[in-house]
Amino acid sequence: MKMLSKLLTLLLTIAIFANTITFILGIFYFFDFFLFKLWITELVTTLVIAGIKVHVTYMIFESEEEEI
Repeated sequence: MKMLSKLLTLLLTIAIFANTITFILGIFYFFDFFLFKLWITELVTTLVIAGIKVHVTYMIFESEEEEI
């Protein structure tokens, strides 16, 4: 579980970086519909990964509490 949490942290970092770069490109290219759709897709992906990360972190916390 902890390895999965670390992997999700890495994926979340990459997703946030890609989301930021796409948003900056969207600003420089003004309104490009393709970049806007790409940004929305990356935003949804980032939120899904963040939700999964929160769930895994909660499961790790719960399992550590049961061991005590």
